[in-house]
Amino acid sequence: MAELTVEGGDLVLRLSWWERLVTGTAPVRVPLTAVEDVAVLRDPWRVFRGFRERGLLIPDTLCLGVWRHPGGRDFLALRTRAGGVVQVDLRRPSPFARIAVRSPRAPQTAASVRAAARLTAPTPSWTRAPSSPEPPKTMPLMDRFATGWSTYRR
Repeated sequence: MAELTVEGGDLVLRLSWWERLVTGTAPVRVPLTAVEDVAVLRDPWRVFRGFRERGLLIPDTLCLGVWRHPGGRDFLALRTRAGGVVQVDLRRPSPFARIAVRSPRAPQTAASVRAAARLTAPTPSWTRAPSSPEPPKTMPLMDRFATGWSTYRR
């Protein structure tokens, strides 16, 4: 059964031997700085985007593999049974745009991923003091045209 864990500064997706065989994917490691959003969903079929690249799909029973769409690739490990779906949206440099895993402990898993990602989040650029650039000595040619011809008429 696929499982999301946090190890050090990485989010790790561990797969069982048969899941690795079906998907052709080794355990996935993603830096926590790439985690954009974490959500818990009740309906597992809302995470589908695009078409299956590789993996296994048994309608209303099992969805396991990589799905390709215009925004990138998603890894889905969904089975029909009790529990929610942990959906992790990622940004570069991760190999996937989204990872979705069905888990009986979905709220706890999502909370631990959120907490770990919050601790390693980079400082936003707007919190740094802006440097004041030196004003230009002359008005660029394009700005002269942008001000209008009436400025230069006598």
